[in-house]
Amino acid sequence: MKNENLHLESFTGNELTFREGKALELKEPKILNILGTIETPFLWLTAKLTSLVIIVCSLFVDRNAGTIKLVTDEKNFYSDEITGTLEFHPDFVKFGINTGEQQTSHDLAEKIKMWRSCFKNKDTAMKLVTQLRNFTAKVNKELEAFKDDRANYALKKSQVVETNLPETFILVVPVFKGQPKESIEVEINIDSDKLTCSLISPSVNDYIAEFKDKIIDEQIQKIKELTPGLVVIEQ
Repeated sequence: MKNENLHLESFTGNELTFREGKALELKEPKILNILGTIETPFLWLTAKLTSLVIIVCSLFVDRNAGTIKLVTDEKNFYSDEITGTLEFHPDFVKFGINTGEQQTSHDLAEKIKMWRSCFKNKDTAMKLVTQLRNFTAKVNKELEAFKDDRANYALKKSQVVETNLPETFILVVPVFKGQPKESIEVEINIDSDKLTCSLISPSVNDYIAEFKDKIIDEQIQKIKELTPGLVVIEQ
């Protein structure tokens, strides 16, 4: 009996595809494009290698951007891309450390009060809040000019700012997403003209520079052990 609902959908090589009735339309393969933490390419490979064999894959490394991108079967139009990135954790970002962000002592006090969980203990945080709310500063400026009969001229300027604020305090936050918490020493920098505050941390700059290369190298090594012959391209 002739079935009018049976249709030839496609013919490729030795493969015939028939559809009957109101079956769903055939769709193109979905391209996988995953963005996650720096460990994502390795974790994805660890899971997938138990069920499939990746014939060709390449790893693209951008140390400045803090990313590693795994491209599987790169000659295939539908190749997958799994990218791991070192992205700053929101708990670190919200304090504006080393960004030059200026804020009043009262604004900084409210921020620390709201995020006191980022301190080793809440009492330390609240003590700093009180000091910021009662912020006082004494600015001593000295200006000395010198000029001789031979038109030589010199100007010496010195300035000392004395405040009731501690020189440093400690935050306990993860710097990067997916990484453990770190104890970060933070300095309160005072603008003597505007009497505003900014937060700086030379030690966290050192940590970021050292940690970035270290963890990227570790991830490359772990992925190469899973996929011998892997092509690693530094960008």
